[in-house]
This record gives sequence, structure tokens and C-alpha cells, in this order.
Amino acid sequence: MQEFITFLKLDLLVSQPQFFVYWLFCFSFLDPLPKNLYKRLGIITLLHSVYTDSLILILPAPLIIINTLLAGTVLLFFVFRELSTKKKLVLLFFTLFFGILMDLILTAIAIYIFKIPSHENMLKDNLYLMITIIFPQLIITSIASYFIRNKKLLSANRLFSALIGIEKNIISKLIILIVFQFIILAILQYFQLFPNEDHHYLNSILIYVLIFISILALVSMFRLLLRTREQAARMTQEVYVEEINDMFTSIRGQRHDFLNHVQVIHTMSQMGKNDQLRTYVAALVKETRDVSDIAYHSLPALAAFAKAKTTVAIGKGIKFTCDLPDNWNYHETTVKVIDIIKIIGNLVDNAFDVSDSISPELREVHATIRLEGTSIIELIVSNHGPVILDHDKERIFDPGYTSKGESHSGLGLAIVQERVKHYNGKLELHSDIKKEQTIGTTTFRISLPQTSV
Repeated sequence: MQEFITFLKLDLLVSQPQFFVYWLFCFSFLDPLPKNLYKRLGIITLLHSVYTDSLILILPAPLIIINTLLAGTVLLFFVFRELSTKKKLVLLFFTLFFGILMDLILTAIAIYIFKIPSHENMLKDNLYLMITIIFPQLIITSIASYFIRNKKLLSANRLFSALIGIEKNIISKLIILIVFQFIILAILQYFQLFPNEDHHYLNSILIYVLIFISILALVSMFRLLLRTREQAARMTQEVYVEEINDMFTSIRGQRHDFLNHVQVIHTMSQMGKNDQLRTYVAALVKETRDVSDIAYHSLPALAAFAKAKTTVAIGKGIKFTCDLPDNWNYHETTVKVIDIIKIIGNLVDNAFDVSDSISPELREVHATIRLEGTSIIELIVSNHGPVILDHDKERIFDPGYTSKGESHSGLGLAIVQERVKHYNGKLELHSDIKKEQTIGTTTFRISLPQTSV
């Protein structure tokens, strides 16, 4: 009878809350979340806890772990059948990893702070003390889960997009090494809970193995940092090369068209069509001036960007204007010029894509880079186009989200938001239609602190 009462207390007060909160935390990283998540997790929690807790005082510790994993795997695959096998395996791995971490923390607190000698004593004789340790942990985990789910702080898509371009082999090795570290720590913790004289020699071996694995993990982290820096340098080079290629395209196009323009001017002059000649020359001068006026800016990178985008706009039939700051001493700011170009370049490209879908006479994009005093860099891009609805204003920044078809990656605005957050900046989006207009106007306004870290 006493064992049954102990089982009920353990199941209702420890296992079920712990299982539900841990799994909810891991599911919170999925985007979108499965339907009826709370109800289905409740079913898994009830079945899993009753089954495993009924055997926890009978089975030895190694079999308890195996039994728990098998039961969780079967229930997950049965209740969440619509999830892909890959997602289910990732959830199982993540939950196992997170559960081991939380149990290590819990056991360490119980042994070293509250001096509970063994796992069996913790379950039978110190259950309520165990509850006082577990519940603060569960409350903190629940709060973190809420913010991840509802505030969109993290999601699987964002985590995956953050790793784009980084060497996958190094990441895989690092993850495997970290998992081995946790497994060895769990074994050492088990030896602490169930002391045996035969374990002393094995303890020493495991400690040396743990040190060796930690060194390998440290080396892998340094390699990952170096690869990340190399990747950042390559991205910088790619941006500059793209802008330079656009400039050369513009120059080749102007050179190719030069003879045609001369022939047209010569023919009109011979035919005496002076009015048409003046109109043609005025349009030609305007197009040339649009490309040439910005070529002599004090910051070559911004000049190259503006000239390249102007060339693209002319080809697309878009009226594009770009205001750049005069005599900007960019050495005084910690915001990298490449990141400024990356942000405003993605916004301008997005505006060009939107302009392609509207009437030619309405295609207009304006970009501004300006300094507000000595502390703020402001980037503004506005364009005509369909109004962005409120429920789409947050989704457009999600990696992979696009309304422009399969030919677009959907990463442009996600990159913009990531860079703005990196510099602790502010991003505002306004999209509406005024009474005197026949189409909406969308404006992205970004403020970056010049001395952001």
C-alpha cells in the first residue's frame, strides 16, 4: 500500500509535470506548431508517466532509461503521426539532451546542496524536498517556452537559417562531442548515486576521456569560428563583386548603345526634326546623369551600390532615386559598411520585385541613407505597391516566407531583420494607401546606433 501511495505521489507531483513541461519546451521550437498540441502532449504525458513510474521502483537504473526512451519514442510516433520522421527524431534527441541536462542539474543540487545520499533516498524519503527543487526549474522552463512560442524569439527555421553557409561537418562533429560529454557526465552522476568500489578505476578512465573530448570540442569550436569569419569575408567579397559586375554591365551597355544614339541624333539632324531631337537628347542626358551623378561619392562602396541599383532600375523601367550622406566619416562608426549595403540592398531588391507587379507608370522606389546627428544611421526604402496586411507584417521576416513565387528564396527580409537585431537597431514597417492614391505605399525605416556593439 505504501509503495502504491509513493507511486501516486511520484507520478502526479513529479513525473507528469516534468514530462509535460520538458516536451512542451522542445515542441516550442517547431514552426508551425502541431494542432491540439496541449491536448496531445497531455495524452502522451499521462500514458508515459503511468507506465514508466509503475516500473521505476522495480527496474534497475539502466533499464529505467531504456524503458523511458522506448516508451517516449513509440508514443511520439503514434500521437504525432503527421510530423516527418526527421522532425520526430530531432525532437527525441533534443528532449533526451534537454532531459539529461535538467536531471544533471537537479541531481547535483540534491546531492551537493541538500546532501541526499542516493537516487532511491531522493524518491522515497525526500520526495517533497525534491519537489521544491523541481518546480522552480519547471516554472522557468515554462516561461521560456511561452516566450519562444508566442514572441517568436526562436524557431526551427531561424535556427536553421542561422547556420546557412557554415561548415556542416564541423557542426555535426561538435554536436556529437557535446552529446558524448553529457553521456559521460550522466554515467559519472549515476556512479555518484550508486557508489561501488569497482567504479573507482572506471571513474578515472571516464574523467580522462571527458577531458580529451572537451579538448576536441574546444578545437572544433575554434575551427568553427575561423570558418565563420572566412564565410563572412566571402559574403563581403560576393556583395562587392556583384555590385562591380552590375557597374561593368552598365558601362558595357552604355558603350554598346553609344553608336546607336549617335546614329539616331545624326539622322534626326539631317531630317530637320529639331523638336524630336531635343526631346530625345534630353531623355538621353537624363538617363546618363542618373547613372553618373552618384559615381563620385566620398564612400566608394555606397557609390557603387547606388550606381548598380540605378542601372538595374533603368533596365526594369523603375524610377529609382537614392540619397546618400555627404562627407560621411564612416571610420567613426562600428556599423560595417558591408552590413549597411546588405540591409538597404535587400530592401531595394524587395522593392524592385514588388514594382515589377504593378503598372509601369507607378513604378517608383526611393532609398535614403542619412545621419541623424552623430549617433544614428537611418536607412529608408519606400515603394509603391500592394498594401501589406497586418497579419503578414511579421511573417514577411520569417526565413523562407515569400509571396513572389518559387524563384525567390524568402531570405532577404530575414537577413535584414537579423542584421538590425545584431546592431541593436530599430525596424519600422508602414504600409497604407492614402485617399489621393490609387495604390499603396510601403516604407521600411531602420535606425542603427553608430556605436553599436
